[in-house]
Amino acid sequence: MTSTPPTTTDKKDQTPIHPLHLTAFDSLPDKRRVWTGTPGSREEGLGRLVLLTPEVVASAAASCIRSGRRVTVGWELTKLEIANFGRMPCRHQIVPILNGAAFDDIYTFNPQQSSQWDGLRHYSQPCPTEEEPGRRLFYGGTTKEEITQPGGDRIGLQHWAKEGICGRGILLDYVSYAERRGVEYSTFSEHAIPLSVLLEMAAEANLTFRRGDILFVRIGVTKEWDTKMTADDKDAYATSRNPLHAGIEGTEEVLRWIWDSGFAAVASDAISFEVYPPKQSHPRPDGRHVPGLMMHEYLLAGWGMPVGELFDLEDLAELCRRENRWEFFVASTPFNMPGGVSSPPNCIAIF
Repeated sequence: MTSTPPTTTDKKDQTPIHPLHLTAFDSLPDKRRVWTGTPGSREEGLGRLVLLTPEVVASAAASCIRSGRRVTVGWELTKLEIANFGRMPCRHQIVPILNGAAFDDIYTFNPQQSSQWDGLRHYSQPCPTEEEPGRRLFYGGTTKEEITQPGGDRIGLQHWAKEGICGRGILLDYVSYAERRGVEYSTFSEHAIPLSVLLEMAAEANLTFRRGDILFVRIGVTKEWDTKMTADDKDAYATSRNPLHAGIEGTEEVLRWIWDSGFAAVASDAISFEVYPPKQSHPRPDGRHVPGLMMHEYLLAGWGMPVGELFDLEDLAELCRRENRWEFFVASTPFNMPGGVSSPPNCIAIF
């Protein structure tokens, strides 16, 4: 399977937007695989971030930066201080040099253990053949051998790092939405947020979407972890063989909304963005059941869309309330690591 050839452009410093990125979801020839750019190219490595053109970023800055207030959305690197999936906690060493006249420090950590962008090398999707029924591929058709090859950097973080992830951010605050309606839930459960609620939150916040927007959804993981969970609770989560994560509902209708809204990236304070483990189906008020799916296989491996997880959105939500607006300018600088899989967001929201 090959990627679609790149589009030409008259702007030498700008990566072109392939027409597929501007095609309606229901008109896509393959909804699971919007693979654009030649293998190893910058266009391929950017994925959905090609929507963040200079014009889109300039418009976002002009409309969103008004008061100058700003807040980071990166959680402390030490958290989760105990994580699942065998992920080791962050270690920070202070090292004296020059006989104690100065100090260096050494960080040893897994970006997946705290606030992070999932890069395109993080998650694959099934692409079976008769010869290889269990074959899985990453974005663009990248193989696991290419991911693990020493010195290989196809679809690595270096593509995102060159210009960063900048644009208009919008926040949908599910924590506040649920509190107003008396909805109780744990973020360490199979609690799923359906499309109808996402749309209702957007309407209440008077938000309209623009191509290139960066979606943030506050579910409340960092708040629950910091204020409600005991040491025993955290240990039980970290050692569970079947960890549960609340998140966005994994359905085709949610995917359609994400694609047709023109989002360049999505993020939340949830551990897996979508509800995890993925459900076979999701109930509807009329008794129907809608088939479930694994959104990571579409967002990352299929569309090349950055997925942010474990962002600390508590101060951001408070600042949105103070400003009485749920849009802001986002500036994020992922690690410039050739072949990198994921990165702390190094992200700030400016109002």
